[in-house]
Amino acid sequence: MIRGDVISALLGMGVPASVLEDFPELPADVEGLLVYGSQARRDAVPGSDLDALALVTAQRPSTDSGYVHVSYYTRKQLSTGIGTLFGAHLKRDAKIVWDRHGHLSRAVEDMGEVDTQRLLARARSLSKLFTSPERDLPKYLFGLLRQARYLLRSCLYAQAIADGSPCFSVRELAVRHRDPYLTRLLASRQPGEATAEDLEQCLSRLRGIVGDFPPNEHGSLEATVVNEWGRPSDILSMAFMALGATGQTSDYAEVEKILL
Repeated sequence: MIRGDVISALLGMGVPASVLEDFPELPADVEGLLVYGSQARRDAVPGSDLDALALVTAQRPSTDSGYVHVSYYTRKQLSTGIGTLFGAHLKRDAKIVWDRHGHLSRAVEDMGEVDTQRLLARARSLSKLFTSPERDLPKYLFGLLRQARYLLRSCLYAQAIADGSPCFSVRELAVRHRDPYLTRLLASRQPGEATAEDLEQCLSRLRGIVGDFPPNEHGSLEATVVNEWGRPSDILSMAFMALGATGQTSDYAEVEKILL
């Protein structure tokens, strides 16, 4: 599907032309494309990004162009989203733009339900990465804040599902929790530099959901990567992302499998 066709389809779905100005050329092996998030839900505000997911035959990193973020998934990678929060997000919000063989539509339909208690338990386990600030800050502040936002956002989404009122809108969650600061704290597009205050704001809210963080037996992010190397795990993937070794924007598409 050529770029012009994609843009025409997205304009027909109500995505503003100003957002689509920087929509990138897609690789030749793209088999399908969907959009999700606020633009797909039609609750975007000025400045909202467009989140797109492209089904490809070869793994590649995500890309950012202006307000457009495109994540690239193979069928194998996307299959790891079954039963995950990200899978539920796609099943609830995604709008298919193009699907050459029907593989993308079937993958979304197969995502299934989320075990929210298991997700919260896994999030607590992963939170051990925040327990060695004396060794990891300020060097890895950006990556740690990125992962703190990811876990907090995921846990808030999981809570909403568990309460019977699924929600994947940060602005709506801020209203529900009567916590207007959440809107800025968890926004996908952040103004300015990462700050220690924002990290602590995320971590304090995360503790309120999952409880005290377990200690990191490895003692630091770098030691976690060294000691977990050779036995792929969620904690290794999270540590890589916190170190900044897998890209600067995507929470999902920079590792072998979907985490939460």
